[in-house]
Amino acid sequence: MSQRRDLLSTAAALTALGLAASPGHAAANSEEINAAFSQAYSLYKDLHAHPELSGNEVHTAAKLAAQLRSSGYTVTEHVGGTGVVAILKNGAGPTILFRTEMDALPVEEKTGLPFASKVRSKDPAGHEVFVGHMCGHDLHMSALAGTANVLAHSRESWHGTLMLIGQPAEETISGAAAMVKDGLFTRFPRPDVVLALHVGNDLPAGKVGIVSGIYNTNADSIRITIFGKGGHGSAPHTAVDPIVIAARTILVADDRLP
Repeated sequence: MSQRRDLLSTAAALTALGLAASPGHAAANSEEINAAFSQAYSLYKDLHAHPELSGNEVHTAAKLAAQLRSSGYTVTEHVGGTGVVAILKNGAGPTILFRTEMDALPVEEKTGLPFASKVRSKDPAGHEVFVGHMCGHDLHMSALAGTANVLAHSRESWHGTLMLIGQPAEETISGAAAMVKDGLFTRFPRPDVVLALHVGNDLPAGKVGIVSGIYNTNADSIRITIFGKGGHGSAPHTAVDPIVIAARTILVADDRLP
């Protein structure tokens, strides 16, 4: 099953990266990862079937916090809203931060999976919308929980501090700033290395790509108001159609992109 391969390979990559940050590391073996898989996969299916919109990840955050707490981490909830911070100290060494996103999108799922989301919720404008984990944040959280479990049970192979965070409201570009403003790097250890995670369809299932430095972390927005002028449908030349202007604006901007 592709979900299993994705979850296992992602957890394995995160585990290996985390252990490699400390001298004298020993990479987690497949038995350790397989032992953590069952619980992580159950969490994945639960999160997938019960998604929550940006800023409303109340139950999602609680489930992630419970998983990390059960693995022996000191967990702080409600950081920057629904954010989660989990700390595991294991002697002297670097502080490694693993980060996952938690929010879902206002999109209807049509996969037909037995654990497909059927959730409907109110968006910020008060409209009822379908909600689904269409960007893989359910897999992110599950891989993080599995990694946390493996690392907590292999402390003899690494030294330092693990800092795992569940970031809310990534889709609305507001959760990270809210966590930083709420003291993410002052109330908690400041990391030496940060490992973020995302999923995509540019690699085969079961494969993990690793990029050093900044990758897929930029988000910009611009609001343009186009004013039109009404007119009768039989005489469009006497009106100013904002739809035509908007379409032309997009095409011209696209032509000028490098």
